[in-house]
Amino acid sequence: MKEVKDIFGTIEPPDQLKGLVGKDQTGTQGLSLFLSQLVALIYVAAAVMLLFMLLWGGWDWMTSGGDKEKLAAARDKLIHALIGIGLFAAAFAIIRVIETAFGFKITPDI
Repeated sequence: MKEVKDIFGTIEPPDQLKGLVGKDQTGTQGLSLFLSQLVALIYVAAAVMLLFMLLWGGWDWMTSGGDKEKLAAARDKLIHALIGIGLFAAAFAIIRVIETAFGFKITPDI
């Protein structure tokens, strides 16, 4: 009886993808690496945005000159930045639960 590989042969990844596939021929290693790098990029973008929003809100607060409307707008920026980082932390926790449940590495090693 012939083996399946004798009938169809073996499939080798192109040279450009061999670093992503490695010994795992299913491709999940490459997908995991891609998602890990994407999540790391999103973390950095969120940290930069948080810093920017906190500085902008603080600057508006300091330059409000006692104007109640400007002070309220600055306070809203600060509150929205803190709510955003809270939502981001919740998303991180959900991703970690998904990783644990499915055994799939998404987040980068920190």
